[in-house]
Amino acid sequence: MPTSTARAKPLLRAVSILIVCLFLGRAFAAAPSEQAAAFDQYAGRLERGEISPDTQAGVLEALGHMKSLVPPGDARRELRYRYMYCILGLDTSPEQAIAYADKGIEDARRLGYVEAEINFHFCRGANQEALTTPRDALADYDAGIALARQHEDQRLVADGLTWRGSVQSLLGEHALALVDFLEAQKFYETSGAPVESEDNLFNIAVAYRRLGEETQAREYLGKLLTLGEQRHDRAQQLGAHMELGFLESEAGNQASAERHLRRALVLAQAVDSRSRGASIHLGLAQVDNLQGRYQEALAELEKAKPGFARMGDRSNRDMIMLQTAEAHAGMGRHAEAIEEYGQAEKLLQQSGNLRYLAELLDARARSYQALNHLDLAVADLRRLVSVHEALDRKAHSDNATLMNYQFQTAQRDQENRRLAADRALKEQQLESLERVRHWQRLALVLGGVLIVLLLWLALRQFRRSRKLHRLAMTDPLTGIANRRHIEQLAQRALAHAGANGEPLCVLVLDVDHFKAVNDAFGHAVGDQVLVRVAQSCKQALRRFDMIGRLGGEEFLVVLPDTSLELGLQIAERLRRKVETLPLANLAPGLQITASVGAAVADHDADDLAELIRRADNAMYRAKDAGRNRVEVGGRAQVV
Repeated sequence: MPTSTARAKPLLRAVSILIVCLFLGRAFAAAPSEQAAAFDQYAGRLERGEISPDTQAGVLEALGHMKSLVPPGDARRELRYRYMYCILGLDTSPEQAIAYADKGIEDARRLGYVEAEINFHFCRGANQEALTTPRDALADYDAGIALARQHEDQRLVADGLTWRGSVQSLLGEHALALVDFLEAQKFYETSGAPVESEDNLFNIAVAYRRLGEETQAREYLGKLLTLGEQRHDRAQQLGAHMELGFLESEAGNQASAERHLRRALVLAQAVDSRSRGASIHLGLAQVDNLQGRYQEALAELEKAKPGFARMGDRSNRDMIMLQTAEAHAGMGRHAEAIEEYGQAEKLLQQSGNLRYLAELLDARARSYQALNHLDLAVADLRRLVSVHEALDRKAHSDNATLMNYQFQTAQRDQENRRLAADRALKEQQLESLERVRHWQRLALVLGGVLIVLLLWLALRQFRRSRKLHRLAMTDPLTGIANRRHIEQLAQRALAHAGANGEPLCVLVLDVDHFKAVNDAFGHAVGDQVLVRVAQSCKQALRRFDMIGRLGGEEFLVVLPDTSLELGLQIAERLRRKVETLPLANLAPGLQITASVGAAVADHDADDLAELIRRADNAMYRAKDAGRNRVEVGGRAQVV
């Protein structure tokens, strides 16, 4: 009969085998788990920009290391590597890249991996831009953003907004682009994403540049260049120099533009950025054309073409052809240039870029004139007028979009602050109830004051958010109404207001110390100052408001159906507009202000002459009181 010790031996042996199996299983399980964690950590750092190689070879090396960390058989992490490779490192034709992204979208849907599907949409859109036109990429960016919103992934929403904003900016929808970039920036700043936030500052700067807001664009780009130099970040310096070059060229400072672009070219070669290098050569060609160096422009274009061709990027064909035509026209080869203008026009019509279409029509009209094809020149000039009108309408639309965004943002922020204040107040009240009832009463009083203050701030923000539109006028210098025309319009507005019992407000605006401007800088600069004052004021007015030049530096503004209170707001807006008008490119140190007089019509006592006289007297009181201010004239009192 076996002893108890003998019976125990098989059991001990089985337990030992089980322990060894468990240990080995844990060891084998630990390796993939640790590898997965290492992959996630490295991928996250690369995705957030914490690992940021500044050469294409460095990017490919980083992606290669990431691929080596993918656990065997891990389909989701393999897919994560693939979408990052698609966005960061895929160096092939756009057609092949789109096919790669399509396969990624299909695999992501099969796995239910929404984040990968979104990123493959972004990759597909980026390559669609290069294959056809940027407009065709919007469908993919919109699809990615919609998916990200549906799954409440705010980081990917922000990423998608930057992709889409870049396309909208290229298409001339600069206000929509800026709205997307600013929305993305809110997320990056509040979520602690400094790399993405800093990268997005480039987008914001470019949008401001394309909107013509030179001061804001220069400020952003200057900061980014300084940061890039401090950190020895060549990629960031490249982007800043490149955009500053474009900005200086648009501002008419071609020598400065060339310096920035030459520096950017050196950096592009250092970081092996072929796409940016090609764009820089294209920018240098434009600078050369503007300076009359047509042979040099053609040489730069020849350098740009291989770079775009290697990348399979066809989105710049319109600008290459336009700059080629302008160079040939400058060399007197007008017949050849006209044929190239025709090819460029077809491409521009596909991309929908009105600004460059206007440049093309103006240049081609000159070539037609040189060849004595006056009927064709006139036809192009007529089209040019229509394009400028469309650009003006677009500028109005951009202003409205930005004003609406600012108002909605202010409302949303105000509501968030109100809700946060309410929550804090309720917590304070609960704590007060637990301690002393006397403090509860005090907290309620303070809460009421706070709510009143928030409502007052919301009302003030609403009033400040309203912007005014403008109408085209006919003074030969400024493009607004001359004296006779504005007085006719004012007389009609006064008669209409009296017949319908509506208020009518008029403003008289006079540029302060304008004679000193003429004396110090010359009459040519003075004329340009008046043009800019008129146009900036015109842009600030509403669709139905009217502005005209009374003579010299004095302007009359007619505000139908406008009370004195609202008229004063408009007057203050115009005063600030003149005060902040950027004039440094006309003459260093040049800055101006304006004095404004306001008067509201008394239908029982006023004719037009009396109404303007009261506004004029108020304007002179503003000058006597120190200038750069608004005064009210006549019998009406400010409530």
